[in-house]
Amino acid sequence: MRIGGEFEINPKDLKGLPDFSPKSNILLYSNGRSALMAILSHIKKTNPSIIHIPYYICPSVVFACEASDFQIHFYELNSSFSFPIENLESIKKNEVLLCVNYFGFIESNLLFQRIKEDRPDIIIISDQVQSFWKNEDIWPDYSFTSFRKHFPTPDGAIVVAKNTELNHNKYFDTNTFFWPKFIGSVLKHYHVHDSVYLKFLKEGECKIDATNEITKASEIAYYIFENTNFETIKQKRKENYKLIFELGTKHGLNFLFPYNENTVPLCVPIILESRDSVKASLHSSNIFLPIHWPLADYNSTSLISQRMAEKELSLVIDQRYSTAEMEYQINCLIKSL
Repeated sequence: MRIGGEFEINPKDLKGLPDFSPKSNILLYSNGRSALMAILSHIKKTNPSIIHIPYYICPSVVFACEASDFQIHFYELNSSFSFPIENLESIKKNEVLLCVNYFGFIESNLLFQRIKEDRPDIIIISDQVQSFWKNEDIWPDYSFTSFRKHFPTPDGAIVVAKNTELNHNKYFDTNTFFWPKFIGSVLKHYHVHDSVYLKFLKEGECKIDATNEITKASEIAYYIFENTNFETIKQKRKENYKLIFELGTKHGLNFLFPYNENTVPLCVPIILESRDSVKASLHSSNIFLPIHWPLADYNSTSLISQRMAEKELSLVIDQRYSTAEMEYQINCLIKSL
């Protein structure tokens, strides 16, 4: 039994790929970074290149903003992990505000509505990378999500734009990272030694980090996107989320967010005083849980970023795992405390 890590890809799920032709005209970007860069490229044609983003943020978002030549203003989140509405006056006319749906738990529509009613000039970008199923909220000007964290695919991301079209050239170069990511995911499916498939997955990450241009998704990503049963994935994630919350509550785990039956989380974050030692201990049980995110130079003074970097651990609840595996994850975690 192994829990955590990147998705594996079963080649049998791609049997129709040789004869595949995309049915829709939707443009898929290579990843969340490219999707955000495409949005920013469109915004800067008519608006100031100034963006307000939270200190507590994935480093790739900062990279995308810098690569798009945007001036970054950071803000501290409130206790609900949302933009503090009292800071609205700090955003000047026609500037950009980016908000994140952390782990899939943050409901921001009322916040976005209030911002748009008070300041319709502000351009709102909703980062839904951690919530594939909430990418079409009605108030943001743009929202985007990435595929790789939600189902087995080497690449892929999508942008939803309100009242506008990005009008980008659809003949972007295909990204170069999808191939090593794909090979690594297939090798993982066939249970080759960790060092072998991880070599390819890490090569893919290096290629991602070396890319500072907007790129599109591979044909494999298009095929998987059009042939995946998202409703089945959604229901399984919700089942596992409910179970992990019930089991964890019985053992007194400190969940970052209360249970919400309408949420389809990326993962379920908990707060642990001895996070690093617990995380390391779980490796001996073949459990590899992510954290979100290590501190960086840009947020080293942020109290929320500090707390999350030191104490947050993400329990995985995705569609790969059975009830028995969810129970195993919790049991091993409790033994490690």
